[in-house]
Amino acid sequence: MLKINHLNNYFFKILITIYCFFPTAMTPSVFSQNYILENAIQRLAQDDVMRRGQVGVCVMDISSGQILGGHNAGMSLIPASNMKIVSTAAALKILGKDFRYKTELQYDGELKDSILNGNIYIKGSGDPSLGSPIMDGVPRMQQVLDTFATQIKALGIKKITGTIVGDGSVFENSTATRTWLWEDIGNYYGAGPGGLNFNENMYELKFMQEPMVGGTPKIIGTSPQVPDFQWFNDVTSARADADDAYIFSHPYAKEGFVSGTIPRGEGPYEITGSLPDPPYFLAWHLRELLFKKGIEVFKPATTQWILDQKGKSLQIRQNFYTWLSPPLAEIMRRANLESVNLYCEAFLRTVALQQKGEGSNDLGTKAIAEFWRSQGVDTEGLFMQDGSGLSPRNGVTPTQLATMLRTIALDNQWFTPFYETLPEAGRSGTMKSMFKQYPSVIGKIRAKSGTITRVRCYSGYANTQDGRLVAFSIMLNNFTCSQRDIRKPLEQFMAALCSM
Repeated sequence: MLKINHLNNYFFKILITIYCFFPTAMTPSVFSQNYILENAIQRLAQDDVMRRGQVGVCVMDISSGQILGGHNAGMSLIPASNMKIVSTAAALKILGKDFRYKTELQYDGELKDSILNGNIYIKGSGDPSLGSPIMDGVPRMQQVLDTFATQIKALGIKKITGTIVGDGSVFENSTATRTWLWEDIGNYYGAGPGGLNFNENMYELKFMQEPMVGGTPKIIGTSPQVPDFQWFNDVTSARADADDAYIFSHPYAKEGFVSGTIPRGEGPYEITGSLPDPPYFLAWHLRELLFKKGIEVFKPATTQWILDQKGKSLQIRQNFYTWLSPPLAEIMRRANLESVNLYCEAFLRTVALQQKGEGSNDLGTKAIAEFWRSQGVDTEGLFMQDGSGLSPRNGVTPTQLATMLRTIALDNQWFTPFYETLPEAGRSGTMKSMFKQYPSVIGKIRAKSGTITRVRCYSGYANTQDGRLVAFSIMLNNFTCSQRDIRKPLEQFMAALCSM
């Protein structure tokens, strides 16, 4: 790394700033590429908002593996959703881009004279996209339920003496990672994965707004209906932009506490929560639909987990229908483009199931760390608590992320589908609204963003002015400004990468 005196440092800061805002005013040959990168790193590291925080940077040439520039590149920092690079890339390589999840309908007992003396089971394999209300091209919740009901009716069943059982036992019972924050797990972005996921494990909690600040808006229901659940409401009305309400709950809970504020007003208002028991939610809704279609189900809906708690022995089952998910590459594209935590946690447990024989978080993080070591990545300082980055106890170094990205790029069959899952600068996903001040950067960067409280990171690929592809990781922890304001120096840094 080149060292320059204070005068030259000041001079080059002015030139780089001019170049970032007016990239056509001069060519890269005007200065050394080392100066461009050196000054971009120094500007970021010396920014006043980082005085009390940590800055980690690593920029690596793909073809040679040379580290072109860095700052605290070997320091373990909180990555937020940059952890998704670690988990999704590994899952893509291990499972394959064409891997599909299976959700099976099964029954036990005897089927005779249109009467099933037994139960219907919905056996999941961890598909996070089943009944997604958001993912393009995926049948929605009601379409899935209609298909399941049609398949049951096709057996000639008119009565079920047992019930509908949601079976998510392919993964561990606890859907929330133990190092996730209490304020996260009751809300949609904290929806944990089970072996049977549905509707992205989320629901809308509906309020009727109050016109006066300080009033208590009433809860008027949910969409879809969450069965056998009660909310305690401590939400108040505040100014028009005061959307700061949280649902506090936990897996398998029967009640939740809602606190914070929503904007004052006179109409309906919604916040999004995470389902406490997705297998039960799915079984309950299917049972309700069967009744509407004229099929009697004698007993209340339940889950395999509840049956296990009661010591019910497993019965021999017969499969009669299999629902296939989209290919993994398509599900992963939504996971990384929109930074969906649920999907990445499902991938983690799916890897654990395949590699370790048990779909748990702990075995998933272990399997993925082992995978990266097998790829030649030094994992000392990789502290992996989950697959999504929601845990504030995650740690990874900029060098590790850049090395992983280079490793992927050297394998074309791995790189092509993975690259397409990353948000594109100015065009898609979490980077769609960025780089309005740097139009020359649009389309030249593909990167995963990462954001939690006092953390902002970007790791991915940049196409330089001279036609090279570089891997980079920029990690900022504990800055003293807002998330909106910290984005500006990060955009400036990435624009400088593209100008090299």
